Amino acid sequence: MSAAATEQDTRTPTRIVVGFDPTGRLLSDAVTSTLTAHGVAFDLADGSGEADYPDIAVDACRRVAAGGLHSAILVCGTGLGMSITANKVHGIRAARCTDTYSVEKARRNSDANVLALGAEVTTPALAAMLVTTWLSHSFDSDRSRPKLRKIALLETTGGLRG
Repeated sequence: MSAAATEQDTRTPTRIVVGFDPTGRLLSDAVTSTLTAHGVAFDLADGSGEADYPDIAVDACRRVAAGGLHSAILVCGTGLGMSITANKVHGIRAARCTDTYSVEKARRNSDANVLALGAEVTTPALAAMLVTTWLSHSFDSDRSRPKLRKIALLETTGGLRG
């Protein structure tokens, strides 16, 4: 397994992919505006057509798992469908977050590489705070490394023991 798949780059994010379904479109504007304000470039995996959230999540997450992108931010109605789907993609650790503390813990302790947000349960102002927190933190927990190795083992072998 590549280092990119097990531990995020600690440099300042340079490029993120933002994915959203039709329900998440309006909140995605707050996400992309916040990224722009922080000088972070982004690609879109959008649902402007008839794409369902699983298609959008898989597209965005495969881009992250392939390397070259810092992370993804996915937006659907509640964030639940996107996060469930994202976590099915090899190398992805998605977290659906509704507060800044959870975002910080997801990045610092769980090395999350996908943030899922819900447009029906998150205001644009809160989304801006969550994205700012996402950009401000990176993985830094030596104590969590063994846990992340177990997650990677589960992902590749289907069990917690090799």
